[in-house]
Amino acid sequence: MKKWVGLLVALVALSGCSVQKMAGDAVLNYTKTEAIPYLMSQGDLSSACTMGEGLGPVVASLAQIELSPEEVGIGTMMAAGMCAEVDQREAELEKMRALYENRTSAAQDALIREKMGHHLAASRMYTAYENSIKTYGDLSEGCRKYDSETEELLSLLGIASGALALLHDFNSEKVVGIPLDVPVKIEKAAQCFSDDKWWGMPTALRASIWLSIPGSGPEGVDPLTAMEDAARKGDKQGVGLARAMLAMMATNVGNDEVKCRALANASQDGMNNAHYALLNAYAFQMMMHQSDMVWTRAQGYRAPYMTIGCPMASKAPAMSDDDLDDILGDMGFDEPVEDTENEIKE
Repeated sequence: MKKWVGLLVALVALSGCSVQKMAGDAVLNYTKTEAIPYLMSQGDLSSACTMGEGLGPVVASLAQIELSPEEVGIGTMMAAGMCAEVDQREAELEKMRALYENRTSAAQDALIREKMGHHLAASRMYTAYENSIKTYGDLSEGCRKYDSETEELLSLLGIASGALALLHDFNSEKVVGIPLDVPVKIEKAAQCFSDDKWWGMPTALRASIWLSIPGSGPEGVDPLTAMEDAARKGDKQGVGLARAMLAMMATNVGNDEVKCRALANASQDGMNNAHYALLNAYAFQMMMHQSDMVWTRAQGYRAPYMTIGCPMASKAPAMSDDDLDDILGDMGFDEPVEDTENEIKE
């Protein structure tokens, strides 16, 4: 009798394990073949990032039953990183409003929350990048062929997540500690993708590294000019990610002229590709934040609703740079927070 009871327990245990793996496989397959393509075609960025935060840990836990969730984890962790970016951006704007109003304690508190947001975004997006390496290999060592366009897209998004993680990590005082060889790997990996197919994003990613590491780009090539060319390619394909990267990197290196031109040239026609509505929503949010920062520093409030661009030059800032330096000096900073927090040059 005991012999049959033991055999029954063993069969139940084995059956339970099999059921778990079957269910896990179903979750992974559904997420890759149905959920991710569906989300890409939807412009609801808030729902996508919430899905990433909710589904990300569930997908990652499937590794405990010997499944490989890394491929799906690229999309879920990048989406979760978008949620952290939302919190970081709101804290950054709150900091700038406090500086505009000479509320130094509030500015300091917002700065701390901004760094926390950078830290969480860097951690999540670097995980997305690591998942892409585990799934598709280190593309800096050689390109590969993909079985589907979805796989190629996920691979590219993994590389893009790595580039964004680098920027967030620097702005969080490098708390995540991304290895120093990652920028070079990202720059090489981006060469495996076509600008003509992927909205100019490969060159935009490479140029972001060139700007981050002075002297790392091809001789005679201006990174911002390369990014402007990439942005125009993206506009023609109806995806605005390269233009959003251009505006962000121009801000980081303090080139207001390029930043404002990039924002002024943003248009609905440049973000009308229905297949990638989610990425366009993300690009719009990135450019909206750049606009909000310019308006907040000049006027004390964010850009008008759904308006991308810099305020007219005739609207002078209510606070001079000297006044801002004095306030930041009281807070222990030697330079304006906007510059020190976004400067990426080593």
